[in-house]
Amino acid sequence: MIVERIVINMLEITYKDGSSTSKITYNSVDDFIANQRLETPDLEDYYEIENATIDGKEVDLSDKTIMGLYKQLSD
Repeated sequence: MIVERIVINMLEITYKDGSSTSKITYNSVDDFIANQRLETPDLEDYYEIENATIDGKEVDLSDKTIMGLYKQLSD
């Protein structure tokens, strides 16, 4: 019997763009990383993160910017 384990790792990010707060969800951490590598990503590197969760668990960020999250997750 072959048992396949599927790991989703849904990523939710609440961030500030100037004075407004927005939320974006990615189906996986890999989707976020791939999107940030695009010529025109969904999120600017300098956006300030208020909260980021993976599968509902908060991510402890040392650099609370989109670039900081990208670096932490792509290591």
